[in-house]
Amino acid sequence: MAKPTNAQDRYDINNGVREDLIDKISRTDPEETPVMSSIGRSTAKQTYHEYQRDTLRSPNADNAAIDGDAAVATARTDTARLGNYAQIFQDTISVTGRAEAVEKAGRASQMAYNKAKAAIEVKRDIEASILSNNVAASGSSGVASKSGGLGVHIYTNALHNGAGATAAHTSGAPTVAITAGTDRTFAVGLLQTAAKQCFNTAGKTPPMVVMSANHKTIASSFAGIAANRMQQTKATAATIIGAADYYLSDFGVMAFVPHYIMNARTDVFGLDPKSIKLAYLRGWRTKKLGDVGDSTNEQMLVDVGLEVLTEKNMFKIANLTA
Repeated sequence: MAKPTNAQDRYDINNGVREDLIDKISRTDPEETPVMSSIGRSTAKQTYHEYQRDTLRSPNADNAAIDGDAAVATARTDTARLGNYAQIFQDTISVTGRAEAVEKAGRASQMAYNKAKAAIEVKRDIEASILSNNVAASGSSGVASKSGGLGVHIYTNALHNGAGATAAHTSGAPTVAITAGTDRTFAVGLLQTAAKQCFNTAGKTPPMVVMSANHKTIASSFAGIAANRMQQTKATAATIIGAADYYLSDFGVMAFVPHYIMNARTDVFGLDPKSIKLAYLRGWRTKKLGDVGDSTNEQMLVDVGLEVLTEKNMFKIANLTA
C-alpha cells in the first residue's frame, strides 16, 4: 500500500525527534584479577624490597647419640637474602571543562567515571605483571624500575623442554631472562610430574593452577578429571579465587583457574597464594596535577612489587604450545 498524500513520516520530522540513548554504559571486558585477589600484601620501605629464605637439612635416620657423649655443634648455613624491585603503575586522566559541564548519559562526572575505569585497568596491569616473565630491573633516572614476575621467580620446579631454562637465583633479584625452549602439547603427565616435584622439594602441592583458556580446555580432557572434580566450598573459595575445576593428583588437590591474561601464553603456573605477596611502597592514590588551560588532570598511581617468599612449593610448566 502507498502512503497517504502529504502524510508526514518519521524521516520528515528529524529535527523534532528526541534521541533514545539509555542512561547506562556497558563493558564486556574481563575485570577479575584472581591471582592478585588470592595473595597477601606487605609493606615495602625501599624501592628494592628484600626478604629471606631458609632451608632445613636433609632428614638423618642415623641421628643417634652415644650415652654421655660430648655435644658437638652442627654446622649451620646462613639464610638466603632475595629481593625484587617496586614498579610504579599509573594512569593519567585529562578532562576538559566542557566535558565535565555538559549533561551526560550513563555518568554524572566524566572525571569520576574515567578514574573508576582506570582503577580497573591498572589492577589488570598489576595482574599481568605478576603473571609475566619480566625480569626485575632496578631502573635509573631515565629508565623505569620493573618488578620481576612469577616466570623468573619459579625455577626449582620449572619444567622446560629443549634448551628452555629458568636461571636459579639464590640471592638478590631475578634479573636473568628465561632461555627459550621448544614448545610441546600440555599433557596430564607434565602436570603429574610437576606435582610430584613440588611434593619432593616442599612436601606439598600448590593448590592453585593458573592457565590459559586453551590449556584449561586440554586439562578438562585429562583422564579421570570428571571423577576428580570437587564441589567448591565457601572456605576454599575464600582462598582460591575463580577456581573452575578441582583435580585430585597423587599428591593433593589442585584447583584449575582459567585466566584471560594467560591467553597466548606458553606456560602454566602452580601457585601457593600463601607464599606470594604484593609489597606496597606507596598504596593506591589519586592526586590532582592541576589545570592546564581549561582541562583538569589527575593521576592514579600505585608503587608495588612482587614478593615470592618461597618458590619450592610452586611449579611452572613452560614451553607449551599456546
